[in-house]
Amino acid sequence: MSYGQRIRKRRLALNLTQDKLAKAVKVTPQHISAVKQNKSAPSLETLVKIASELGVTTDYLLTGKEVALVKIVPVIKTDKNLSLKSKKALFSLIEELHIH
Repeated sequence: MSYGQRIRKRRLALNLTQDKLAKAVKVTPQHISAVKQNKSAPSLETLVKIASELGVTTDYLLTGKEVALVKIVPVIKTDKNLSLKSKKALFSLIEELHIH
């Protein structure tokens, strides 16, 4: 399976349209379509944005292998969609589970 196919599969699993994904990562829907069809390669910056929007790692998109996030705390700290209350709850859970 190609990275374009993995993007499509994950996008559909999230019930996310090409247009919404394109808008979220600030590219055109045509670019997402070309990436999906392996006619165009996304820039590294765009690939990172796509992975983030789809909730997967770039490793997964490129190789199909899922890897655990080793450093989850920085990811939580920088997530603009999480409230401070949610971040504190996640940090408490991480501490309880001894995940770092």
